[in-house]
Amino acid sequence: MFTGMIAFIVVILFFVFFAVYKRDMLVRMFTLNAATPAGEFRQELEKTADAAIRRLETQIAHLELLLDEADARIAELDARLKATEGLAPAGLPPVQPQPQPATSVDVRLAPEPPPAVVAATAPPPPEEPPARETPGADRRKQILAMAEQGYSVTEIAKSTGTGKGEIMLLLQLNKK
Repeated sequence: MFTGMIAFIVVILFFVFFAVYKRDMLVRMFTLNAATPAGEFRQELEKTADAAIRRLETQIAHLELLLDEADARIAELDARLKATEGLAPAGLPPVQPQPQPATSVDVRLAPEPPPAVVAATAPPPPEEPPARETPGADRRKQILAMAEQGYSVTEIAKSTGTGKGEIMLLLQLNKK
């Protein structure tokens, strides 16, 4: 019995010595390290944000090209309109050009009312038509002016009734 107690005490002392000796390993094994998963999550978020920014930049460049194409088509249509107005015989309303189907951008201007036919012996001198602005030009100017005055995107959106995304896109496009 005495030898059994000595063996039991030796085994307990061995476990106590092992626990004290390997204490650092046991502490690391049983504690949670939250910094590592948070760092990995942050890195993953940064990668995702970078990918989203690259996609948005590509889409912005595409939209800029579409806007340039639309401006060119508007200028071409204005030139055609002026040409057809100049060719109309005296006393007849000008010929309205047929709309052409758009391949990638459909730009529609508000239709102008037909000019009244004036029965006169001599046609009136040709007047320079007023410069036509795109339908949203006033709103764009207002948004840009408010941004220059320091209003936030939210304040501009509330004031103009425009979405925040559209305002941010417009500001990005005019940042050049």
